[in-house]
Amino acid sequence: MTRQNEFTAKDSTSLEDNLSAQVLQGLNGGSWIRKLFEEGTRLKAIHGADNVCDFSIGNPVIDPPASFLKALQEEVASAAHGSHSYIPNQGLPEARAKVAQFLSERFAVSIRHEHVVMTVGAGGALNVALKAILNPGDEVIVLVPYFAEYKGYIENYGGHAVPCLLTEDFQPDIERLAQVITPRTKGIIVNTPHNPTGAAFEQARLDALGKLLQDAQHKYGHSIYMLFDEPYSQLIYDAQLANPFISYNRVVVASSFSKDLGIAGERLGYIALAEDTPNAELLTNAFVYCNRTLGFVNAPVLMQRAVARMDSLKVDAYGYRERRDLIVSVLEEAGFTFTKPEGGFFVFPKSPIEDEVAFCQHAAQQYRILIVPSRGFGLPGYFRLSFSVSPEQIERSRPLFKALMNDFK
Repeated sequence: MTRQNEFTAKDSTSLEDNLSAQVLQGLNGGSWIRKLFEEGTRLKAIHGADNVCDFSIGNPVIDPPASFLKALQEEVASAAHGSHSYIPNQGLPEARAKVAQFLSERFAVSIRHEHVVMTVGAGGALNVALKAILNPGDEVIVLVPYFAEYKGYIENYGGHAVPCLLTEDFQPDIERLAQVITPRTKGIIVNTPHNPTGAAFEQARLDALGKLLQDAQHKYGHSIYMLFDEPYSQLIYDAQLANPFISYNRVVVASSFSKDLGIAGERLGYIALAEDTPNAELLTNAFVYCNRTLGFVNAPVLMQRAVARMDSLKVDAYGYRERRDLIVSVLEEAGFTFTKPEGGFFVFPKSPIEDEVAFCQHAAQQYRILIVPSRGFGLPGYFRLSFSVSPEQIERSRPLFKALMNDFK
């Protein structure tokens, strides 16, 4: 046998044998998503993108506000010496100060820039926070349906994701939550407005959850954190944003400017603690350490400088409200059953058949409508639809959704 053949023989094992079992499980679990994506790509190549109604991706469709673009242009034009050099791992003080002011005003709580860490998006923020608080075997509750990556984020650090169903109208179910808290519970991820349902959690529900967590802390003798993931918080329509800081004293805000400022590709997120959070300084130091050792190091500096230049981080949700109202009318006219979304840019209707994957495949193949099956969010029998698309596409889909629903009557 030649040397080359010897190496080839040694390397003939399947690739699966050389991958993490956890990663393989994740890949296999998402195979239907890949098939849908591939089907969408095929349909667009055949019929043209304008002839495919793609509601599958939660990508901000409204451009960043003029105030952000102006600040970005001014920052680029200034070309100050050293403006693209390494910065503190915690983030630029001026960017952290802007975020602290923004959150303090929104939640009527004292948040100091010393307790803000700039991160690579909300995903980076959650990974940093989870690495900081989890030991192997610790549990983190996720509210079902949930953003699919939560489970992977938790497992990255040896934790276990513990699912807990929301109510039928997609609010936290306090009785169910009381049953899943154990001595291993270290946190719960609270995402409002909620992906994938568009629900805005009620203040009373958050207050009850806070009391439940407080009682569990006293019972088990260790900290339990509410990880408050709220990147859609400025895109809210028929409700008030619940304030976690009046509900509980161990809140970690992990969020980003991806959705409200429309800069998802720039990956600018943050972690923030209220000033009176127990051990706030130690927690912040842990977040900075994890930001560095996970390899994120710091959030993109140009984006931090642009945000710091803005007079205000507040935005108006009118453009998405308009789209929400339009898609609601389309789905109601077609006869779908769903809870009207109060925030974000997703809606989560029930599938007219039990196998929602088959339903989504039928929608793609027969009507060129791309929607996402719900089992990837932990709750089969529904589908997720993003209305972060043009109003013209939503209107164009009206007769298609009618015809699709008629196929299953």
